[in-house]
Amino acid sequence: MPHWMNRNAGSLLEVNTSAVDDVLARLSAEFVASARDQIDDIEVKLDWLESGREFVEDDLFSIQRNIHNIKGQGATFGFPLTGRVAHMLEDYLSNFDQIKTETIKDIRTYLDLMADLIASGESIAKGRSEALLKDLPSGQPNEISSQEMRNVRVLLVMPAGLQRKLVARELVSCGFHVLRAYDSIEALSVAMDIKPEFVFVNYDMTPFTGPELANVFSNIDKLKDTRFALFTSYEKGNAHLEGLPNNISVVEKRQDFAVTLSELMISWGLFGDFGT
Repeated sequence: MPHWMNRNAGSLLEVNTSAVDDVLARLSAEFVASARDQIDDIEVKLDWLESGREFVEDDLFSIQRNIHNIKGQGATFGFPLTGRVAHMLEDYLSNFDQIKTETIKDIRTYLDLMADLIASGESIAKGRSEALLKDLPSGQPNEISSQEMRNVRVLLVMPAGLQRKLVARELVSCGFHVLRAYDSIEALSVAMDIKPEFVFVNYDMTPFTGPELANVFSNIDKLKDTRFALFTSYEKGNAHLEGLPNNISVVEKRQDFAVTLSELMISWGLFGDFGT
């Protein structure tokens, strides 16, 4: 290739790279402006609730939509931790049927952290991201039951639906900090940011199954000690349940599912002096 062609190719690459950087910078700036507006909008609605204004269903939907937008766009536009905080707030709100005045303080804790992360370009999180996430409120289980809150993080990996809602509500009512993931990839991403002590996962997940997810965890130093409860319709002795990793306990989806799950959690020490 002639030297002049090499020079032109290099110049063209530099121009294209510069153009991409400009686009990414513009999109990042647009995300910052949009996220700030959405956080402000949520704050206004919380102010309405505190002032005694009737809180209608559209208000709750608007808050959930804003949080979901920040969650989905954060990582894409250079604010992954902000997106993770939004994800955790989305999980927090899913524990309740409505926003009550006593939960507003917790919600504002999430909003304040997101605002600080955005304002600093997430620089405040360097080396402290796990601690920042761990300190976020995990819910008010005493509204659901009388159980004492426990500093135990449980990752629930199930498709959205009634079953996941029921299992999540049961775990929250026991006082656990419940994180949620819709598929195995998201589960791994959540776990790397916020190391869970336990994972409750459906066998039939995508793009890889519950046992495959457990195998992935076992090969990552940070996650290798995580214990798994595998929810499955396969009965004991089924070929699908052969050769499971040692960190998996099987919970069959039978009529006594809740009892079996409770017995497993007791055997794990979840109702004793576990963690700090």
